[in-house]
Amino acid sequence: MAVALSVEEKHNEDNDSVRESLLTRCKVRVAARKLYVFFGAIIVIGSLVLISVIIWLSQRPCSCPRLWIGFEGKCFYFSDMEKNQTSSRADCHERGANLAVIQSRDELVFVLRYKGSHDHWIGLSRQNPRQRWEWDDGTEFDSSLFLIRGDEDFAFLNNQRVTSARSSGERHWICTRQP
Repeated sequence: MAVALSVEEKHNEDNDSVRESLLTRCKVRVAARKLYVFFGAIIVIGSLVLISVIIWLSQRPCSCPRLWIGFEGKCFYFSDMEKNQTSSRADCHERGANLAVIQSRDELVFVLRYKGSHDHWIGLSRQNPRQRWEWDDGTEFDSSLFLIRGDEDFAFLNNQRVTSARSSGERHWICTRQP
């Protein structure tokens, strides 16, 4: 009977060992699944945070320097004193900007509304009356945007329109730059 018990004990020990092995494997699989779920959740949450930041950055208004006004992704500076066209352009360059480059009807309406009653230099000029108008940033003027009155070579905004004059006249000015 002692032999029978030892065989039975051996059988029980084998069963216990198999159970422990299976239990260990099961625990390892459960732990691995938990890690997969954990890292999957981290990736999903990280992706959501990244998308949220991108959306927030794309919707926030442009941040322009103090005394500048933001409009359609540009910053506009409206001077409160007068200078000739050359000095106005130099002032804009000192501010890291150009004399105003107006690229849409909405921008034109915006600057006309904010400029007040004073005439303002903008960054539109030509070398002589036979040449085409060009913006200070080097882009060509789209003549479908507005008419330029006068026969001179430097453009400015007056009462609701764009007119040309010699560079020596003193006027307020408008600068534009990226935020």
